[in-house]
Amino acid sequence: MRDHRPKSTLDLLENNASGQVRQRALALAKLNEQIKDLLPAQSAKHCRVANYRDGTLILECGSSSWATRLNYDRQMLLSALRREALPTLSTIEIKVNPDLAKSDIRITAEKKKAEPRTLSPIAAEYLKAVAEMVPDKLKKRLEAIAALSNKGEQ
Repeated sequence: MRDHRPKSTLDLLENNASGQVRQRALALAKLNEQIKDLLPAQSAKHCRVANYRDGTLILECGSSSWATRLNYDRQMLLSALRREALPTLSTIEIKVNPDLAKSDIRITAEKKKAEPRTLSPIAAEYLKAVAEMVPDKLKKRLEAIAALSNKGEQ
């Protein structure tokens, strides 16, 4: 017979497949933090834990150059993880995931957008000098760009 009694939400989340997925995700996130603590700061920014199964840790990085750097640190990382967190760890696989590099590029582009770009007065003078020697259509555009230098000073 089926049990029709109400169940708590916590019970449902912990005991079904989604609860197992959640627990696995939390375990991988914790492992990811441990690995980032063990790696050099630059390498840690460009990699993450993808999976751990059957004694194999799978790390993802954004490009092949970061994969090469991680390969240099593989033995150190393997022995440190065996000592501290994963005694059953047998190997580390490093895979390239270009989506990680794309997210890094997007973050860098957002930071650059926040910084206002300015035109120096010297560059404005050069633009005005060049504008004297070009056709009218281009002359108007160069003068408009040179005028931006005056706005930046105000």
